[in-house]
This record gives sequence, structure tokens and C-alpha cells, in this order.
Amino acid sequence: MYKLFIGAIMVIAVNTIGAQDVKVPTEAKSFIIKGFEPLDYIAGDLNGDKKQDAILILKTPGEDTMMDQFLNRPFLLLIRQADGKLQQVVRNDSMILCRQCGGVFGDPYNGIKVTPSGFNLSFYGGSSWRWSYDYQFVYRSNGKSWFLLKEKQSNYHAGDPEKTMKNIVITESEAGPVTIDKFNASPSNNSSEWKVKVAKTFFYDSPVLGSKPRKGYLVKGNEVICIRELKNFIEVTYSDGGYNTTGGYILRKELQLKSPSAKTSGEK
Repeated sequence: MYKLFIGAIMVIAVNTIGAQDVKVPTEAKSFIIKGFEPLDYIAGDLNGDKKQDAILILKTPGEDTMMDQFLNRPFLLLIRQADGKLQQVVRNDSMILCRQCGGVFGDPYNGIKVTPSGFNLSFYGGSSWRWSYDYQFVYRSNGKSWFLLKEKQSNYHAGDPEKTMKNIVITESEAGPVTIDKFNASPSNNSSEWKVKVAKTFFYDSPVLGSKPRKGYLVKGNEVICIRELKNFIEVTYSDGGYNTTGGYILRKELQLKSPSAKTSGEK
């Protein structure tokens, strides 16, 4: 019951963000791209220099009525310069999930929270199966950019959240260095085909070396579809050719590309 209540609060938060009038200060209005309007505006120190920076997220006017269109939402990072003025240093059109990407709950954008030298970005959506994604970014002066430090995924069935709740944490050591300009919020950004090259390989719920695998396994020659490549694991889906489909993480070293010439990417 507690988790159901939290889920309801999150849904309210999602719907409220889109419904509020977003106030953009005069100094930031010039960054609004022609043909877009503000979805959200967040101010705070984003790089640890004790100056007020800002994040401006844009949307297409009337996107709530364009249910069959997956429209980009530009994410603009505005950093306060030595002269006191804001300057756009990052634009990423793949940073924010689209209005239609949240399923029956509508807009999945669940807000941004400024943290010391960075920020957290969250999404929430689904139907009977609820899901959430929370991303933690931090600024590193040696890299002169914001890096994805940690990703947390949660999903559960609304009918029995206590028993079905699953939490997955992916750290930078497994995801690799992902800068803010390369980040893509879509959890599925690959579709390459792989096959098992060892006698038996197991599914894992989380991409953590040394963790306990599930009972389910595949055998040599079984083929899977890659959702996402990580350092030591590959997130995959597997179909037995009938109505049964399963997914999870498999050790990368126990798989091989079905077509060696296929293009792969370790970035998210």
C-alpha cells in the first residue's frame, strides 16, 4: 500500500509539472528556440563555482494533443560566465523523454533537482507495470563536462508492488563515461543480434559483477536482441519463438555478435 501511495504521488507530480505555467527570467528568454516554448526552468549552481546557472527544457506548443508524434524536447544547459551573463554550453535533444513516452500516465518527465556540482533527472510512467528512471549527473572540471554518475531503474506491477518491485543501479564503472551531450534517455538504443557462445549462460537482474544470477539460462547458439551494451554485461531480450519473451543482463564475454560487421555502441 505504501508503494502504491508513492506511485500515485509520482503520477500527480508528473501531471502537475506539465500543467504549471513555467516562469523564465528575462535573461534566459533569448535562449528559447523559435517554434518551442518552456517545459521547465531550473536555476542553481550546476558546476560548483557558486554562481547561479540554469537548465531550460523546451517543448513543442500543443504537444499534449499530438498523441501520434514523438517530438524532441531540447535540453539547454546555461552556465553563468565571468561577466555575469548566462551562456548556453550544451544542447541535447535526446535528454528528455517525449510527451508520449510515458504510457497511460502521460508525460513521463518528473523533474530535475539541483545537487552539489550537478543535478538529478527523473522520469516515471507505465500502465499496469510502472517504471521510473533516475539519473545523477556531476560536473568534473578535468573533463570540462557533466558525467552520468549513476542510473537507477525501478519497476513493479501495480497489482502487487511489494512482490514485484525490482530496483537496478548502474554505476559509471559499468556504463562507461557518458557526458551530458552524448546522453540518451531512451532505455533502448540498440537492436543488434547476438548469440550465446558458451555451453550455458545465465540471466542477471542487475549488471553487477559477482552478483547472484537468476535460475533462467540460455545455451550455446541461442540468439538474443541487444537493448544496451555495457562494459561487462549486455542487456538483452530473448524469445523462444512462441509467446514467451524474457529479458535481463548477460555477461558480455559469453556472447558474440551474430554478424561481426554489425555496428555496436557502448554509449547510452
